[in-house]
Amino acid sequence: MLAARLVRRLKKEGWSLSVAESCTGGLLASSFTDISGASEWFSQGWVTYSNESKISMLGVNPKKLEKRGAVSHDVALGMAQGAQLSSGSGVSISITGVAGPTGGSEGKPVGTVYVAVCVGESYLVRRGEFGGGDRASNKHSFIIFAMQKAIQAWDAHFGRIEAVRMAAETDAGAAEVIEVNLSQALSSINPDLDTWKENTVWTTEKVATTLEEQDKDALGDDAEWTEEQ
Repeated sequence: MLAARLVRRLKKEGWSLSVAESCTGGLLASSFTDISGASEWFSQGWVTYSNESKISMLGVNPKKLEKRGAVSHDVALGMAQGAQLSSGSGVSISITGVAGPTGGSEGKPVGTVYVAVCVGESYLVRRGEFGGGDRASNKHSFIIFAMQKAIQAWDAHFGRIEAVRMAAETDAGAAEVIEVNLSQALSSINPDLDTWKENTVWTTEKVATTLEEQDKDALGDDAEWTEEQ
């Protein structure tokens, strides 16, 4: 069971999880909280179905919602970052997609989903397409896809840190104590996004959590994203 695989990782490191969902309507949170003892590691969940709730509850940038639409890379990332910040969890997962049978478009047909995962200071965003299914099967596919990407992001995050540690120990000798530079450990990870390119540095952005904060300069901007056509 994919949920149990991620939970084992969380428990080993003592980390907590939060989720933010749109089209799956709480199914992801339910999948995790079906596991006994979830109160030890499950922090909080949101079902932000409307655009307004994404803005007010998770701090998603309204300009990006208007420009990219609710089913987009930017919105998925904003949802995950907002969930992580608001809950204080180490890991957050977001899902936004088109479950069908209506609501699809030429660029985003029914069965399209964006999943974002924040793990500590790094994040991963993926687009998936599961065409041909009905609403229930698409929602189920989205949940499986999200869990797969969460495990992938977790393993990339901790695998990179461990690789840097081992390389440093080899260079310095086993007798020395090595402190891993987290920025260095994460700087070369490339999320290899399906429809997007990014700079080579995985960034953490301070996410607004109220409407009044949206236009403050201190919040900074996202990494520069360029959509592949």
